[in-house]
Parts: sequence; C-alpha cells; structure tokens
Amino acid sequence: MRASVLAIGAAVLSILPLAAIDTVYLRGQVKMADGSAPGHSVDIQMSCKGADPVRMVTTDKKGVFNLKAERDDFNHIARALPTSAMAMSGDGAASYTGPCVLVASMKGYDSSIINLGEFTIGKDMKLPDLVLQPKADKK
Repeated sequence: MRASVLAIGAAVLSILPLAAIDTVYLRGQVKMADGSAPGHSVDIQMSCKGADPVRMVTTDKKGVFNLKAERDDFNHIARALPTSAMAMSGDGAASYTGPCVLVASMKGYDSSIINLGEFTIGKDMKLPDLVLQPKADKK
C-alpha cells in the first residue's frame, strides 16, 4: 500500500514541472524605418499559419505595447493571450499557439516580424522592435 502511494506521489511530482507556466507581460516597440516613433497608435497582430491575423493589442503614440503571454520552463512563449476584448472570440477568451508571428499593422506600411516560435524571453522581458517600412509602389 505504501509503495503504491509513493509511486502515485512520484508520478504527480514528475508531472508538475511540465505544467508550470508563468504569465508575463512582454514589452515591445514599433519604430519607423528611420528609428522614430510612429506618432499614433499601431495595431499589433498575431498571424498564425492557417488562420486570419488577430489584433492582440494596440500601441501608444510612441509605439510601445505590452503583450500578455504564458512562458514555459525554458523561457519560450507557450501561448500569447489577448489583453482586452479586441482579441476575444464568441466562446470566451482565445489563446493562440503554433507557428505564429507578431506584426505591426499600419495602412501604407509593411512590418518586420517577430517569430514567437523561435523567440526566447530574456530577463528584461523585452521583445525585438517591429520596424515599419513604407510599402513599395507596385508598377
């Protein structure tokens, strides 16, 4: 009896580290190609393979934003979470996993991307900058 209780306890303890996920806010910034601030708010969208882009958060006029995410034990993003009702689905709060990237969305501009599958969260909790370039004229 005692051996089976110890075995069950060991099994439970071995599972706990896998379930340990921490919710964090990652600070990011959008900049123009010349390094200046956008001057007004910019939408930050999550684009995942096989799904339409979803607005996760909006920057302030200086381009600063905070992305709510869950991290795993290896400091990788396990899930990005909506920070407001703007990214909620009809059945409640949505979360996004899989091969996803963050992009800035502003009319007339193309954005660099942040590949969340390859990003490791640093001690400073900072995301790489998203850079907006004017869209090239299509002739």
